Amino acid sequence: MGEGVGSDGGTAGRTRFRSAPLRMQAYVALTLVAACVLPFFAPGGPGERRAAWLTASVLVAISVLNVEIARRLYGGLAHSQQPHKALSAWAFSCAVLLPAPWLLVVVPFTYAHARWRGLRVPLWKWVGSAGFLVIAGVAAGSVAHLVVGDQTNWMIGDGGVGLLGLTLAALAFLAVESVLFAGCVLLNDPTDEEWLRRTLTDPSFYRTELAVLFVACLFAGVWTGGPWFVLLLVPIYALAQRAALLQPLRERAAAAARLAEQNEQLEQANRFKVDLVGMLGHEVGNPLTSIVGYSQVGREALSDGDVSLALRCFEVVERNARQIERVCADILALAQSDRGALTARPQSSLLRPQLVAAASGLPPGRQPEVECADDLRALVQPDHLDQVVSNLLSNADKYGGGAVRLVAEPVGQDRVAVSVVDEGAGVPPEFRDQLFQRFSRDPGAAQRAAGTGLGLYITRALARANAGDVTHRDHDPTGSVFTLTVPRSDGVDLVPHVRVSRPE
Repeated sequence: MGEGVGSDGGTAGRTRFRSAPLRMQAYVALTLVAACVLPFFAPGGPGERRAAWLTASVLVAISVLNVEIARRLYGGLAHSQQPHKALSAWAFSCAVLLPAPWLLVVVPFTYAHARWRGLRVPLWKWVGSAGFLVIAGVAAGSVAHLVVGDQTNWMIGDGGVGLLGLTLAALAFLAVESVLFAGCVLLNDPTDEEWLRRTLTDPSFYRTELAVLFVACLFAGVWTGGPWFVLLLVPIYALAQRAALLQPLRERAAAAARLAEQNEQLEQANRFKVDLVGMLGHEVGNPLTSIVGYSQVGREALSDGDVSLALRCFEVVERNARQIERVCADILALAQSDRGALTARPQSSLLRPQLVAAASGLPPGRQPEVECADDLRALVQPDHLDQVVSNLLSNADKYGGGAVRLVAEPVGQDRVAVSVVDEGAGVPPEFRDQLFQRFSRDPGAAQRAAGTGLGLYITRALARANAGDVTHRDHDPTGSVFTLTVPRSDGVDLVPHVRVSRPE
């Protein structure tokens, strides 16, 4: 196992030994005493082989390599505890290759390196886990000695006896290790060992742990039969580890990406809610206050017989009601776009009548000159065209001193451009990147005219729902030109059909 007593792969649990239940403290203490004593009473170790220090050094070196390779694949221990899964393998190899007291050298060294590289487990749990592996190693070494005695080569003959001994030793190691960790589940606070409880009841843990131990068996067999062949195991093991870890890495990366996307969507929804509430408080609250006030004044004027004053009051009421109506239309279009799509049913429409009607909706003296051929048609939903042109004219009226020209002309063979031209101050260069963003308003312009910051955002969304777009460019010498482009129609396609657009 090798992650530490009760490790949760990321949550430290009880960080102080004294905060654990007394029975758990006693269990860990007795385990450490047993780990320090039992190796010296284990049945005679393996027969004479090459220098024990060399074998121990190789085991520590491979453990270090294992941790570093896995950390590189995972991008650091901040992302996973997976690099420490193989610590039990090197404890097992030590148990079957060296006299048991060497476990008190190899296990502390491998554990110390893993913790130095950033394992997030309380120290007392980490030390307890090392003690468990030492005891499991003693059990594995004892079983191996019972099967093969003092045999120095696990691969002698056909290797059958050595394979049997290593297999039984691996099973003994896994059994003792699991029992010792199960003791933590029984004796420690249940909330502190939730991860360990899930792990010990998951069959995949035992399959993974057996696979790790069999890698150690292969290493032990090769090391005793021909130590130089161990060099071949290093690249093989690195490739196997990469193959074993890469798919979980991809799955975790994909899950993290999905979670990040969901978090971003939630943040956007929250920002939208805050912005919308603030906008409604201003763009609906202020007109409503005006409506209530002028309604009261108009009622009193009627009571006094002052019809002229009453009419002026009701004109203000109507104007503010129209403003609220426009805001509600904007919010409805915005809600449709935020659900993921605006639906359009384009049809062949004559442009001039609609453009003339839109221009006529402005106050006398502020109506732009309409330039459009009588037979020019566009494939667009009529009410969408009305809303887009009205929004562009309203935008020019608020910020550009009023539109001076409303021009429709063909572009190429299959497009039509409808341009609203004003001769105002133009759009500041630093604001142009935000021009079509939701709730975006130039600070300078916001002081001169009321608005929601939704008009151009919705205008572009409606245009794109009709397979078109809205763009901006400067007008020479001053002012702006906002251009709507939509598909051109030759008057044949009169059957409405549906387009769905997902606004950016």
